[in-house]
Amino acid sequence: MLKRLAQSTKQYLERVKNPIPPSEKLLFTFKNKKDLARWNTFTDQEFGGQSEAQLALSQDNPETACFSGRYSTLVANPEATRMKRSGFAGINSAETGEQLDIDEYDHVVFRVHGDGRKYIANLRTENWLVGGRSHDVWQAFLFARKGQWQTVAIPLQHFLLTWKGQLVEQKTEINAKRVISVGISLAGGDALQPQGNFNLGLEWIKAERRMHGLQQRAG
Repeated sequence: MLKRLAQSTKQYLERVKNPIPPSEKLLFTFKNKKDLARWNTFTDQEFGGQSEAQLALSQDNPETACFSGRYSTLVANPEATRMKRSGFAGINSAETGEQLDIDEYDHVVFRVHGDGRKYIANLRTENWLVGGRSHDVWQAFLFARKGQWQTVAIPLQHFLLTWKGQLVEQKTEINAKRVISVGISLAGGDALQPQGNFNLGLEWIKAERRMHGLQQRAG
């Protein structure tokens, strides 16, 4: 509790010092091994699935990384588990105990090199009521055209609240002051994702204030 109070005080003092925040806030880069050490990978293998994933520095584009692997909906041993189909893989920023405050911004922006797949952007936040770590994960689709670098901006209002993978129907406001973790994942089963290899290039992730709805530009 004291740590949260200290962080809130620090954020308040920063706002007093800079009442008009900059139009963008750099959240993550993928330039080197130190940047990548801030991230974790996960797959359905923990539950008997066969998807594979890794996050590694790009060999072709300096100061960028690749989230790559193989997506599968198959289960390794269906006779030994109740799960008959699977299919998910992803990365998320490590939870350090400090939250990201993006409340002054209205978009989360990804600089990516697409492979034609539909990815999911994830924001894990503190729960408004109980605080601390929760299962509140806000998700939005991250579309990136195949074969080119793009700046993809997702309005915060497009993120939908999920709880343990299920959409929460009740309307709730995202706790943008206390973002615990940011992530990108691949899921959806055969209907959304073809099985096979995937490769998403990553340069940076930012929070921006745009005020003009969804924007996406190539180049």
